[in-house]
Amino acid sequence: MLVRQSRRDQRSFDARRLSAIRSFCAWNLSLCLAASLVFSGGANADELDFFEAKVRPLLIERCYECHSSESGESMGDYRLDSAPAMKAGGSRGASIVPGDADASVLVRAISYEESGLEMPPDEKLSGEEIAILKHWIESGAVDPREEEHSVAESLSPLERDVNSHWAFVPPTRVSGEELRASQVATDANSRDLMDDLSAKHAGELGISVNEMADRDTLLRRLHFDLSGLPPTYEELQSFREDRRPDAFQRRVNQMLADPRMSERMGRHWLDVARYADTIGYTTAGKERTIKGSHRYRDWVLKAFAEDMPFDEMVRHQLAGDRTDPKNENGNADAMGFITIGRKFLSNDDTLDDRIDVITRGLLGLTVSCARCHDHKFDPIPTMDYYSLYNVLNNSVPPEDLDAAPSPLMLVDRDKLRGQQIYIRGQRGNRGEEAPRQYLTAFRKAEEPQFEAGSGRLDLAMKVISPENPLTARVYVNRMWGHLIGRPLVDSPSDFGFRTPAPAIPGVLDDLAVDFQTHWSTQRLIRRILSTRIYQQSSAVSAEALARDPTNTALARAERRRREFESLRDSILVGANLMDCRYGGESVEITSPTVTPRRTLYAMINRQNLPGLFRTFDFASPDMHSPERYETTVPQQALFLLNHPQLASAALATARDVRRASSGESAKQVTELFQRLLQREPTASELEQAVSFVSSAELPPLVEADPRELWTYGTATWKDDQLEGFTAFPTFEKNGWQIESEYPSPGSFTYARLTNEGGHPGHGDNGAVVRRWRSPVDGVVKVIGMVGHRAKEGDGIQAVIRIAGEVVFDEKQFSSNRPLPARKRKIRKGEFVEFIAHSGPTLSHDSFFWRSKISATANDGAVVEANSVDDFSGPFEKTELPHLDRLAQLAQVLFLTNEFAFVD
Repeated sequence: MLVRQSRRDQRSFDARRLSAIRSFCAWNLSLCLAASLVFSGGANADELDFFEAKVRPLLIERCYECHSSESGESMGDYRLDSAPAMKAGGSRGASIVPGDADASVLVRAISYEESGLEMPPDEKLSGEEIAILKHWIESGAVDPREEEHSVAESLSPLERDVNSHWAFVPPTRVSGEELRASQVATDANSRDLMDDLSAKHAGELGISVNEMADRDTLLRRLHFDLSGLPPTYEELQSFREDRRPDAFQRRVNQMLADPRMSERMGRHWLDVARYADTIGYTTAGKERTIKGSHRYRDWVLKAFAEDMPFDEMVRHQLAGDRTDPKNENGNADAMGFITIGRKFLSNDDTLDDRIDVITRGLLGLTVSCARCHDHKFDPIPTMDYYSLYNVLNNSVPPEDLDAAPSPLMLVDRDKLRGQQIYIRGQRGNRGEEAPRQYLTAFRKAEEPQFEAGSGRLDLAMKVISPENPLTARVYVNRMWGHLIGRPLVDSPSDFGFRTPAPAIPGVLDDLAVDFQTHWSTQRLIRRILSTRIYQQSSAVSAEALARDPTNTALARAERRRREFESLRDSILVGANLMDCRYGGESVEITSPTVTPRRTLYAMINRQNLPGLFRTFDFASPDMHSPERYETTVPQQALFLLNHPQLASAALATARDVRRASSGESAKQVTELFQRLLQREPTASELEQAVSFVSSAELPPLVEADPRELWTYGTATWKDDQLEGFTAFPTFEKNGWQIESEYPSPGSFTYARLTNEGGHPGHGDNGAVVRRWRSPVDGVVKVIGMVGHRAKEGDGIQAVIRIAGEVVFDEKQFSSNRPLPARKRKIRKGEFVEFIAHSGPTLSHDSFFWRSKISATANDGAVVEANSVDDFSGPFEKTELPHLDRLAQLAQVLFLTNEFAFVD
C-alpha cells in the first residue's frame, strides 16, 4: 500500500493536466455516443466502441492499481479487470448491475456517498469520469473482457492441491546415474552435479558453457564474495604462482576462517532481518534508539563466524528466551530478528511487521497478505495470519527490561490471551478464535496446537522441520544469489503459487536436500564455490546473449557492481584507513570527515536514513528486504567526485603511496594502480598518468568549508516576515535543539533540526529555520524534497526564502513531494532559508526536508550545497582538502568501473 500511495503522490502536474483533458474529451464523446445510442436503438457496435474508447482506459488508469490480478491486488475482494469479476463482485455485492447504475457498488464507491467506500481513495473521479461509468452501466455494461484460466487457476488458492506446486513439495536429490543415462555431454570443467545440470540445459539451448576465469579474476571475485574487500596485489601474485591442485580450495578455507567473512555474510542476513538502530517514527519526546541494537548485529556475526547451524540460528532468533533464558551464551540477543524492526504507533502494525519478517524471511511466504482476507494467490487463509498473530501477541518484552538478560528478547505472557480474527482487518469486527498453530496447508490435520507458552519455540521447530519444503530452499536460494550474482528463484521471499520453478530445478533441490543434512552455511558456501558455475568466466558471446539473455543455463558468470558497503570499504582499504575492530556500537559515517569503521557498523537511522545510503541502493530498514536493487544515477558519481570524505581518502592514498615509493612519478603511479586495481598499469596508462601527475595544478574554485555556510535555529515567522533568528545552542543525538533536556519548556518545546528534517516549536514564535549563506554574488537555484509523513495532526507550513523573498510557501500534511525548482539572484552574504512552522496544533509535526543548492557566481564559478551532506554539529574550522595531482589520480581510479565492478 505504501508503494501505491507513493506513486500517487508523485503524479506530476503534466499528468494531471493530461488526465483533465482526457476527461473533458471523454465527457463530450460520452454525450455524443449517448445520443447516438438513443437514435440508433442501442447498437452493440457503438456500445463496444464506447467501452474500448472510454471505459477500459478509465478503469486501467484509475482502478487496476488496486483491483486487478495483474497488479497482484484485489482490495476489498473486488477485481475490475474482467467482465465476470465485475459481475461477481465481492463482500458488498456485484460491482455492477447492468442497466441499473444506482444499484451498482462501483457507482456508490466512486460517488463518495458512503463513508469507508470512497474509491479511488486518493482522489475522487471527476464528474465527467463518473458520467462515463454511469452511462456505460445504464447502457447494459457491454464488456468483451473474458478470463481465460486453467482448471487449477479457476480454483481458489485454498482449493488448489498444495502438492501441485513445486515449492510446496519436499525437494529431492539429483541422481547422477539418471544424468549419465540421459547421455549428458559433461563439460571437462564440471566439478559437481550442478555443473552437469547446467551443461545439459545449455546444450538444450544450443550454447556452450564458458571456460574457467583467469586466476586474477577468480581471486578478486572470491574476495568480493567472502569479505567484500579486494585482495592485495601481493595476494594476487601469490595465488597466480601457486600451482598446487587445491590452491583455490586452500584460499576458500583461509577466507572462511577470516572474521571478515562473517561481516560480509552477516550484512546479507541483516537485510533479511530489516536491521536498524532506531525504531522509526514515534511521538515527540520518546526515545527512538533501540537499546542494544548492535548486540543483534554482533550475534549474527558470531553465528556466521562459528558456522552455527542454520536450524539452530532459527531457534535462537525465534525463541532465544527458551534456548538461552539467562543469555549465558548471548543467544537471547538473537531475538533481535523479531524485535529490531520498526515500532509502529499501532501494535497491530508492529505484529504485522514481525509476521512478515518471519514468513517472508524464513519461509518465502507472503502471509501478511492474509491480514484482511484469505490470501488471493496462496493457500493461506486469514485464520493462519491470526494464528501467528496470536503467537506474537503473547510474546512481550520482559516486565523489567533494564534487568532482563537482553534488551532485545521477548518472553511469554504470564497469562496467555486468546485472539479472534479481525474481519477485513478491522479490530472492531471480530470473528472466530484463531488457535496458535502452524500454517494450515503445511501441517497434518491431527497435529496439536502449539503448547509451549506463546508457541514461538513450536513455530521455530515447524520452520526447521525436515518435512518443511520451504526453509532450506529459501535459504540456499539467498546464498546462491549472494555468491553467483543472481538467485535461482527471482523472488527470493515469495515461493508461492505464482512463482515459477527455477529454470534448472535440480540445482536448487539438490542444494536444499544436502543443506538439510548438515545446516552448515560454510559447507554450503564451499560446495557452491567449488563448482564450474562459480569459477567460470563472465565473458558472453552475441549468440549466447541472444539464446539465453538472462543466463538461465548458468553458462557464464555474472558481472557485478560493488554495493554500498563493499565500495566504501574498498576505498578505506585503498587509502589504508580501515579500522578492523570487530563488532561494537554503531557509528556515524556520513560526516564530512572519514570514519574508518567498516560500513557494516554504520548507524542506521530508520526514520531519517541518510541520502548517501539511498543513493547507493542500501536495503530499506523499514521492512524485510528480499534483495538489493541496483540503480545507476548521477548522484553516485557526484558523491565520488565531490564529497569531502572521498577527497580525504584520495589524499590519504596519495600520502601512503609516497611513503611506500621513491620520488619517481612512474613508481608512484605503478604503486597506485597495484593498490587500487590490483594490477600494473599498461604502457599507455603509465605514460598518460605520469604526464598527468607531473602537470601543474589548478587552484580550487571556492575556498570554503561547506559546513560553515549553514546555521540552524529558531525564529518568529508571521505575515511572511522572519524575526529574531536565534541559533540553536545545543547539539544532542545528531540534532540541534534548545537544550540538553528534550522536549524543552516554553514555546520551543519540540524545536529541533536534524540532517534530514526536524520538528518545529509551537506557533509563530517557534518556527525552526535552516539557513545557508551565499559565498558569491550570482544566481542561486534550489531543489529538493519536503514532506510530513504522519496521518495525524494538521501538518506543517513549509516556507523557502531567497534573499528575503518568499519563493515557496505550502502546507505539508501526510505528504511526500519534490520541491519545484526556484531560481533567484543573490548577493554574497544573503541567505537561502528553509522555514518550518507548526500550524495551529503541536502534535505530529515531525517533517523531513532535503534540499540542494547550486549558486552560479557572476564569473561562472559554481558552488554546490546539500542540506543532508553538509549537516554537522559543532566543528573546528578546517580548510577543504586540496588534492594534488597524485591524489586526483587516486580519486579518478576510485571512480573507474574496474574499481567498482567485479567480473
